[in-house]
Amino acid sequence: MDLVFGGGGHDRVVDHVEDRLIRYRKDVGLDYLDYRPVTAPDRLYPEDLAVTILISSRVGATAFKSVQLNGATLRFSDLPGVSLENSNEAQRGIAADFIARMTSWPGFGASVATKVLHKKRPDLIPILDNQAIFGAYMYPAWPGKKSQLDTIKAPERIKEGLDWIHRDLTRPENIEVWPRLAEIEPSRTRNELFDMVWWTYFRDNEPVLGTPAGPSTYSGQ
Repeated sequence: MDLVFGGGGHDRVVDHVEDRLIRYRKDVGLDYLDYRPVTAPDRLYPEDLAVTILISSRVGATAFKSVQLNGATLRFSDLPGVSLENSNEAQRGIAADFIARMTSWPGFGASVATKVLHKKRPDLIPILDNQAIFGAYMYPAWPGKKSQLDTIKAPERIKEGLDWIHRDLTRPENIEVWPRLAEIEPSRTRNELFDMVWWTYFRDNEPVLGTPAGPSTYSGQ
């Protein structure tokens, strides 16, 4: 089975998606997906940063202090109670603005913010990694050129990332494939199925990584 990824902006055919999903079971990113937070789902705590260490090496004291100061100001009740694939334009705008509130804090970009928030709202908020998503999935020159590593903070760019993934989760070319992948990994949200398949494709095709057995190296703030 194949999936078409690229949000309609720069489409690529991702092949052998069942195999890619199964191969992800050996990736260290699986530990992140399997982890069940012990903190409340409607409050952000400094402890919520810990799980991102599994897929990010750049969480530091600055981010910890930001959550100490600002975590209680985030009202998770403001987020729409829908999955990303069932969201509309306005709801994705709300989610993007919510993520951007975190990216305005010292120590945070979209990458770390969504790795934290995904554990709170796995159906709605995907992992918007600097390298794998903004730097490759949304970069037309990839894989001919190495993925980019820019830290993303702008709500408009975050919204664009949500829109691209929403498009790929719902586009007619893919609609019959997602249920079949869910049969292989029934505990995963569609966001997570997307991430698992895209990550293995990215890892296989990134000019520097380029090794099917290589470890997970999600990047940056």
